[in-house]
Amino acid sequence: MWVWVARWLKKEGNLESVKKDAESVSKHWQEVALDVGLDPEKNVTVAEGDKEVRVGISEEMDLKFREEPGEWR
Repeated sequence: MWVWVARWLKKEGNLESVKKDAESVSKHWQEVALDVGLDPEKNVTVAEGDKEVRVGISEEMDLKFREEPGEWR
């Protein structure tokens, strides 16, 4: 199960921009996963559907942030 942290709606003419943005956000979350000792391959995903592109983190990663000090909502 994934917790979606970002999403973009696909519209005519924006697919390249959407994919670039999703790649950038995915890379950020992969680096965060590494920083907290999690495997980025297992804890960050990009899902592309007909109408949107989403970046998600694993429930384990989400839970890790919720249980540690600081803010995560």
